[in-house]
Parts: sequence; C-alpha cells; structure tokens
Amino acid sequence: MSTVDETLSLPPAPAALPPAGFPLLATVAPLAAAGLIWMITGSAFALIFAVLSPIIAVASMFDSRRSGRKRRRAETASQTEAVTLLRTVIAERQSRWRDEAWQQTPSARTIVRGSAAAARWRQTDAAHVALGTGPAPSGIRLGGASAPNEHRELREWAATVTGAPIVVDVTHGLGIVGPIPLADALARAVLVQLCFAVPPTELGISSDTGPQPTDWSWVAQLPHAAPTPGRLTIMLRTETASRPGTAPQRRRLEPDRRLLLLVVASRLEDLPPGCGTVVRVNGPARAQIIRSPNRASPVDFCPELLARAEASAFAVTLAEQARAAGLVTTSDALPASVTLTELLEHGTGTSATRSAIDGASAPVSLDCLIGIGRDGPVRIDLVQSGPHAVVGGTTGSGKSELLTTWVAALAGTYSPSQVNFLLVDFKGGAAFQPLGRLPHCVGLITDLDSNTAARALASLGAELRYRERMLSDAGARDLTDVRLEHPLPRLVIVVDEFATMLGVFPELHALFVDIAARGRSLGVHLILCTQRPAGVVRDALLANCSLRLSLRVNNRADSQAVIGTDAAAALAPNQPGRCLVATEAGEPAFCQVATTGDRDIASIAAATLFVPFLSPLRRPWLDALPPVVTVNDLEVADAPTPGYPLGLLDEPERQRYRVFVYSPQIDGHLLVVGGAGSGKSTLLHTLTRAAEGETVAQLVAADVESAWDALASISARVETGRQTPASPRLVLFDDFDSVCARWQPDHRLAAVDLLTGLLRDGPAAGVHVVVAVQRHTSVVPGLAALCQSTLLLKLPTVQDHLAAGGQSASYNASLPAGGGVWHSLRVQLLAPALSHVPAPPESSIPALPRSGPLLIVSSSPRSTATRLRGALGVAVTELAGTSGPAASALQVSGEGSQPDAAGRVIVVGDPETWQAHWTLLAKLRGQTSSGEAVSLVFDRCSLSDFRLLSHRRELPPPLAPGRGRVWVLHPNGEVTRAMLTQPDR
Repeated sequence: MSTVDETLSLPPAPAALPPAGFPLLATVAPLAAAGLIWMITGSAFALIFAVLSPIIAVASMFDSRRSGRKRRRAETASQTEAVTLLRTVIAERQSRWRDEAWQQTPSARTIVRGSAAAARWRQTDAAHVALGTGPAPSGIRLGGASAPNEHRELREWAATVTGAPIVVDVTHGLGIVGPIPLADALARAVLVQLCFAVPPTELGISSDTGPQPTDWSWVAQLPHAAPTPGRLTIMLRTETASRPGTAPQRRRLEPDRRLLLLVVASRLEDLPPGCGTVVRVNGPARAQIIRSPNRASPVDFCPELLARAEASAFAVTLAEQARAAGLVTTSDALPASVTLTELLEHGTGTSATRSAIDGASAPVSLDCLIGIGRDGPVRIDLVQSGPHAVVGGTTGSGKSELLTTWVAALAGTYSPSQVNFLLVDFKGGAAFQPLGRLPHCVGLITDLDSNTAARALASLGAELRYRERMLSDAGARDLTDVRLEHPLPRLVIVVDEFATMLGVFPELHALFVDIAARGRSLGVHLILCTQRPAGVVRDALLANCSLRLSLRVNNRADSQAVIGTDAAAALAPNQPGRCLVATEAGEPAFCQVATTGDRDIASIAAATLFVPFLSPLRRPWLDALPPVVTVNDLEVADAPTPGYPLGLLDEPERQRYRVFVYSPQIDGHLLVVGGAGSGKSTLLHTLTRAAEGETVAQLVAADVESAWDALASISARVETGRQTPASPRLVLFDDFDSVCARWQPDHRLAAVDLLTGLLRDGPAAGVHVVVAVQRHTSVVPGLAALCQSTLLLKLPTVQDHLAAGGQSASYNASLPAGGGVWHSLRVQLLAPALSHVPAPPESSIPALPRSGPLLIVSSSPRSTATRLRGALGVAVTELAGTSGPAASALQVSGEGSQPDAAGRVIVVGDPETWQAHWTLLAKLRGQTSSGEAVSLVFDRCSLSDFRLLSHRRELPPPLAPGRGRVWVLHPNGEVTRAMLTQPDR
C-alpha cells in the first residue's frame, strides 16, 4: 500500500525568559520627587521618599522574575499536552494505515485461518505479496519546529510504522535464499497469497522442485495446479547447490510476460536470471531484502513462515471452494459444447407427445435439461426452484443461447396445453425469432415503444386478473388444483435485456414486481435476463426470483447480485456457455449450457404437431391492431353495441379487439380531428354508407358553397319545425376548419352561429352532426364542448394532439392512415377500399335569367360585357360615368341605349359608376319600357358593394372563387347564385 504524504505541525516551544533589567526610571523617579518637595517645603521629612527608591527598584526586579517563571511553566504544560495529543493522532493514523495495508495485502497466516475470506480471488494488486512484518515509511512529516534537532525522536517515530507488511512486487520474479527449510516456509506463504488473490481460471502453477517432491506435494491439491494456456503461470523452482569445484548449473528461462518466477535456493549464486527481487532468510525472525525494483535495499524484516501442514489444509479448502464455484477448469471436467439433441438423448426427459398423453393440465413442475455438469446432465425446475429466475451475463457469454435452449427444452418436454411462452426481446428479436415457430409461443414482442409499453402493462395486468377470476370461480388454490374445470397452461415470460428495457420504461418495473409476487399460484413465471443485474433488478423483484443463473460477468458486484458469490466474475471469457446455477438448496452448480440450432427447434415443433390439444391456445398478449382493417376483421371481433360499425378498437386490459361503432343517440355529436391523410374523409364515407336505410345521411364536401347551403337549409328546417325526430338526419361536414378559413369574415361568423345553433338544438329535432377538422383551433369557439364525442386521428405534432384533448402518452407519430384514439383506446378505421362511396355531385347552379332586363355590377365591366355578347348574342350596354350637371344622363358606346331586337335591356357598369348614377339605377330597377321586373347581378363584387347597391343587410350565399359564379338579386328580394354565362351555349 502506497504511503500518503502528510505534514503535521509541532507545537511551538516555550519562549526563553528574558534577563531581568534594572528599573532605572522606577529608581530615579522617587529621588527627583523627594528633592522637588524638599526645595518647595524645606522640610527634611521629604527626604524620606528618597530612601524608598532602592527598595522599589529591588522589588520590581524580583516581581518581574516571578511572573516570567509562572508564564514559562504554563507554556511548558501547554506544549506537553499538545505533544501528547499529537502522539495520539500519529498513533491512530499509523494504526489505520497498518490495518488498511494488511487488508489490502492479507498475510498468509490470516488467509489460512479464514479471516480474509471476503477478499478471496479479488484480483486487485495480485502480484503484490507480503513477505513479513517490519518498519515502513508512514509518509507523516512533522513541521513547525524552530530548531533542526528539536523533537528529533518524535519525528523519527512518526515517520516510521512498525509491524507493517513488507510488500514486494513479484511480477519480475522472486528469489528466496537461505536454509532450505526456512526458504521453503517463506515460499509457501508467498504461494498461498498468490493463489488466494487470483482465481484458478486466471492463474496456473508449474512446479520444478527437484529431488524433494514431498515438501511441495501439497501444491498438487491446489485448484491452480494445472497451468492454463494464455493465463498467468507461477513457475515454482527449487535450486540445489552444485558440487564443490563445479560451476552452478543454471537453467535458462525464455522471457514471458505471463510467467511469474518463484525460486528457492540455498545460495545467492544458485539463483537463475529473472529474479528481480531477492530475499535472504537469515533465521526464523530475521530476513533481508537484498534486491528489489520497487524498494531501496537492503530492508530488514521479520519473515512470515508457513508450515507445510497449514499450506496443505489451505489447498484442500481452496479446492473445495473452487469446485463449488465452478472454477475448476480441467480439460476433462466439461465438454467444450453440447447440443440440445445430444443432451436429450443422454437425459431422461420425456418428449412433448409423451407429456401430453399424461394430461393437459398444468404440470406441478417445469423440470428440464439445459446442460452438462461434472456429474452428468444438469436439470433445472422453474416451478420448484423458482417460481421466477434471473439470468446474468455479459456480452458474448451466451445469454441468448441459454434462453433459447431453456425455452426449447421446455417445449420438448411439455405440450402447448401445459406451458406457453411469451418472449420479449429488447434487442430486436433476432435471438428469439426461431422460437416463434413453436406452437407453445403465444407472443414475440420486439422493439418496444411508449405505446407498446403501455399496452404491455394493460395486457399482462389483464392476464393476471383473468387467471385470478378462473381460480376464484373454481375455488381452486393454484393451477394444479383438480377443482379447476378448465385447466390453464403455465405462462413463462422470457425477457432479454431486462435492464435496458427498464432504463427506457421504468414504469414496467411495478408490473414485473406484481407478477413476481402473485405469479406462483397463477402459473405465471418470469425469466429475466440482463447484462448488469447489480442495482437494476431491485430487491422487491429479486426476493421472488429464487432460481439464479449466471454466465460470465464483468465484475464481482454483478456476480454477487445474481448468485451470491464472486465465482461468475472469474469464468473464462473464451468459453461461452459456462454457467453457474444457484438455488436455495445449496452451492452454485457449474455446467456447460447446451446449444440449440434451427434443426432442434424445427424437430420439436414438428413433434408437437401430432399432440392433440384440448382447446385452442389462448393468447394473453394480442398483436397490435393491423394497419389495414377489413369487414372480415369486424366479423371475428367481439359483438358491437348498437350503432354504425367503423373499425376495430384495441382493449388490451380485456385482451380483446372490439368493433368500433358510432351511435348518434348514445355518443351524440362527433368531432373528428386529424391531419392530412389521416382518414377523416374515409371515415365520413364509411359512416354515410353505414347509415343508409336507417337515417338520412348528408355528406357535405369541404366546399364554401356546399357547407353554407347545408347549414342554412338544415337550420331553417329545424327552426321551422319541418325537421322532426321521426325522420332522423345525420349531417357530416368534411374539413370544416378549412372551409371556415376560406369564408369571408361575415360569412364565417354567420356560419359559426348556424353550426353552434345546430349543435345545440339539433338533437331535439333528430339531427346529429359529425364535424371533421384538421386541427383543433379557435375558428369555432367551444366546438369540442358542443360535441359529446371526439375521435383523434393522426396529427402532425404532439402539441396538436394535446390541443385536441389527447394525452401525450397516446400520441403516436407512426400511426397508419385510419389510426387514432377513441375514449383513450387505440382505434383503426375500416380501409377506404371497402368503405369508399362516391362523393356527392356538385349542386346544379342555374345560368342568368333568360328573359327580363339585367343590371350587372361588375368589377371589370368591359370584360363582362364582352363575355355576355359572345355567350348570349344580345346587345349589352356599357355604362360610362359622367361628371358635372348631367350626372344622371345615360351615355352609351357601341350599340346605343335602346333594347335589343328581343326587347331585352342589359346594362353593365362597375360599382363606382352605378353609385354615381344612382338615380338611373333606381329608375331602371323600378320600371322598363316593357314593364318586366329587373334582376340585379353582382359579378366579382365585394360584400360591401353588394350591400351598398342593394340596400340589404342580409348575407348573400358565399361564392367559391374561380367558378364564374355571381349573385342575382331577384325582383322578389331573393338572392341566389348563378353562372354568368350559360354552359350549354
């Protein structure tokens, strides 16, 4: 253990007493005072004060010396107390340093007594060993003294720790010289420390002990006795002295960084090259480090000598511990690999067919073969040893192979009526994909997202409730109870990368804790696999996972978390499938997991096909709704409630699909919110078709004219009482917010008032409304409140989804067309190919009146006049504006001011000209030469122009731009749309 430099301050020494000075002023002052008084009074008695002067001087000197001695005694006592406290602090720090050093490098005697079992195979500074005890620098320095030699003894005592371990690094080789019995005893202590620090999978021993094998025969009992290729190897050698007069025979060693040389010799010259550290043992309590790369030589210490009997007992105990932990890896202990087929041939497990003949009820155990151990095939029972299991292992250790073999072995032993599998793979499902062919598999879930995770919570919770209800109805205690009329198979839920899944979806942990707590009686079992069990699989879950399996892990904490020992951290990384199986019955058992190929799985699946199932397998976890729903899908779903079928609803909390129906009498008005391509128009077409024959369904296209006309006509029917509940009506508006945006402000406000009144008063008259919008906006205030039901289809952003009243958890950006949310449930609408009906034809717009005078107000009078002449073949008068006194005179250009041959008058002018000739307009509207009524036509005019010239406050119907529509104000006051020119001419 390295020292930590630390400086402590010494207390200051007491200050030396200053020499006592003569009080000159105290002596002269009385003499001067006595002489002054005598001169003033002339009295001889005043001279008496002069006698006091020497007395005061002597008294002052004695008082000063007494005070100085008293102060020095106090300072000396304070310094002594501070030094005592400093000694206590130094002693505590030296003791703590000494204890930490022995904990980091325990002595051989502490190891053989079993006092350091917690540090076994720790692999921390494994090449550092303690040779014995002696002084070691503490790193403590004392500062603050005024003199160099002050507190010299205290400084020396503080700088050195006695009884500390004398630690050396044996990486560069260790040579021990001295009398062979003593050198062997020290070498035994070194070897015990090395074997205690490094597991057998990382260290081997190769011995060359010469003609005295009995002294080192105990080494063969160590689990490290066989050298492991590619691992650290201790080369143990005993060098004997050469004959007199001959040169020493030194055996050369090839340099190898994985070779650790430990040599015992009687003489220094007998040591071979490669011993970086050399120790001479002079006696039972005296030894010296002659040479060391990490220490200043020489260093005297008391060596730690270990008897052969103590070392032999330690070797036996360590070998037993290594065998229990599965760390003895001799070449004939376990096969490198074994297939599942070979395993089943050597085992006594039954096939799926034989198991099914025994009965289809839930088996009392799930015993199966998974691998080969030293004593033969290894069996595990998820029911008896579980009811749940945790599997740990780092990348490349064989976790996926273990899970595949375990599931395949269960499938080969039990029928689908006895056990089912639900496989969850957070890595994408490649490992479990072949297992999906097994008839036992009721679900394969990969690539969870937030919506799938929420669905998992609901589905598995529903499965637990279903099994509880079945047991309760039968009065049974568990799945094996004979009172259970309809037996349930055991459900094994296998989760790969469990820690990763919880990191992304922590809410799933509560679900698995609940399953772990109630799963035994309900026949639901968990197999949870993860790379890092420590700190991820919490105690509430681990408490119910009595069956633990661990392949190789990266650190001791993960090994401890799974099997309770450090053994899994010492498994060899180049042997995947090496596994330790721990149950509550005893120590972890070591085995080699069998490998399972596609042929093995195909063979098991084929054999199961001939097993008669009592009933179809029930799936606790349904697949997500299909992206395309057809009428055939509705037929196999649960029976719907009264209404119009529109698609499928996903109800994972009830483990079923249900037909999505809309019933106007139950659900009220319906608001459909969805972006472009989300399926709004398809829904309206489907609903129109479904309502045929039962009610009047009116599909209103996303058109400013059609929407206005529908609102106006239906509102008028409701107000006048022509619409009654006896003849129900369903009105469907498509993209109503888009239509609102295209209306002029006055039309928009009026349309919103009409829609609001219809939503409020329509149900009493048998009218229900379906409004489809692209997003929830403020175009129609309170629209969501006026509609009793809302269907949310796919929206561009989560903000739009939240604004429409949805929950963030239900938003899914990858929804297919027709996918949405209905009352917090996922819905998929019918596909458009089967539900589409033709859009309603555009309403017929009449042309201009064929007879009677026409007064046309146009923003482009010349263009309008030209079009009319060409289309109607009649004379058209263009009104020209005048100024001055003749403001009411009529001036024409072209054909003149008289009617055409048919007696028809057509006058065209812009709004400003007609307003300037107001008298003429009034005269023309009031009477013509033929006495016919006059119609006023507005072509491409604003609403203000219409109101100004018509003197009407009522809104005319809106006109769709680009269609050649005009307003016609008829003589009876009615305003209608018309085409400016006749299409048939």
